[in-house]
Amino acid sequence: MTLPPERLERLRALEGRHFWSIGRDRLTDNLVKRFSMTGPFLDAGAGTGTYVQGLDGHRAWFDTGPVSIGGVRADTTAMPCADESIGTLLLRDVIEHVDDAKTIAEAHRVLRRSGHLLVTVPGWPSLWGPRDVLAGHLRRYRRSDLRAVVEQAGFGVADLRGYQFALLPVVIATRSLARLTGREAPEREERIGRLNPVLTRINVAEADLARHGRWGPPTGSSLVVVAVKR
Repeated sequence: MTLPPERLERLRALEGRHFWSIGRDRLTDNLVKRFSMTGPFLDAGAGTGTYVQGLDGHRAWFDTGPVSIGGVRADTTAMPCADESIGTLLLRDVIEHVDDAKTIAEAHRVLRRSGHLLVTVPGWPSLWGPRDVLAGHLRRYRRSDLRAVVEQAGFGVADLRGYQFALLPVVIATRSLARLTGREAPEREERIGRLNPVLTRINVAEADLARHGRWGPPTGSSLVVVAVKR
């Protein structure tokens, strides 16, 4: 996964205040607590590495871009970890950039028995557009795609849910309209403006459904899976 240095800097500036990343972090927090995930934690392909620094226990991260903002540069298909040395592995918006089967197989190698894998990916292949190209995506996923790549590597699926389910109609509508008008130019995340607090509340409320294992959105513009190494 290779992101331009300027995009990494822009993502770092948005962390902690953009509705999408705030909700995703809240969802991750809830799933980590609900499944009692333990360290050592590894946030693979973490970009800025900001999130994992807040986790309890041992923590590390690496990125695969040309410029690493902290952490270690590495390949997700050849992680710099010993066999069965990691307690919890986060692959948040990573495998859509790389060989997903090899990356999940490598995750199985480095995780301890009964260790947890948490993966987030962009959902709905029909939403594919210029923004995916800009982000360096190779694919978007259906639920069945995500389940298959995880189970084929030897993991058992503990939870599979959508993220940004409530906002999915808006995403579909805006992308459909853009295609009809021929104006599907990628949008910058900073342009959300005054809508950001409202969108943040929506995403956080949805993320909190995962806190006690309550009903999970069946789909969304993103998909999330929690898997356990057998």
